Amino acid sequence: MIEERIKVKESLEEKILELLKRAVIGLTTSDIAEKLGVSRLTIMRYLHSLKGQGLIVDKKIGAYKLWMLKSTIENKRKLISRKLACVLASVFLKVFGEKTGKIAYDVGKKLAKEFIEKYPEEYKLLNRVKGGPFTKIATAIEFISEGLKVNGIDLEEDRGIIHIVGSFCEDDVVSRILIILLKGSVVGFLEKEINRPIKVISEKVGRKNGNLEVILELKAE
Repeated sequence: MIEERIKVKESLEEKILELLKRAVIGLTTSDIAEKLGVSRLTIMRYLHSLKGQGLIVDKKIGAYKLWMLKSTIENKRKLISRKLACVLASVFLKVFGEKTGKIAYDVGKKLAKEFIEKYPEEYKLLNRVKGGPFTKIATAIEFISEGLKVNGIDLEEDRGIIHIVGSFCEDDVVSRILIILLKGSVVGFLEKEINRPIKVISEKVGRKNGNLEVILELKAE
């Protein structure tokens, strides 16, 4: 009887770990329970057991708690590694020259839209984040970026603000290209989310406590 219980426990733990391995930005307790056909209370017990073993971690996003594999959390957070992103922006400058700004913006828009199309389950998970589209895209950028603090403010009439503070690149020109790439990603996500063209009303870039500070105000047309 004891051996049978151990086998059931190990089997369920393996299934949970496999689900989390495939999840791009983690899963909620309810998500895991629904996918495995097990009660939420049972899944919660196993999740805390796995956390105690140091195999998984949890992250609070809005009103929800997401569970993720500890072994991959850093890799997921560094999908846009600062060093790699700076090298990429530098290469863009060398290859495209004066056209770099427009290309970086277009690439950012396409990246956001492709991500939504390729990972619809993760996109649905973002919809659970408390707040409007500006809050959602801010949450997504902060999660996958290294060293950035991002806040989204949803205003009236499909208008909002994205506030980014953090370390970009040592070269200010290269940093500017990354900011343009991020701006394109924000616009791409919002256009997909709101289903209307998005216009950047204002853009401010400055310094705050040694970090770059970017404030974007955007509005649906």
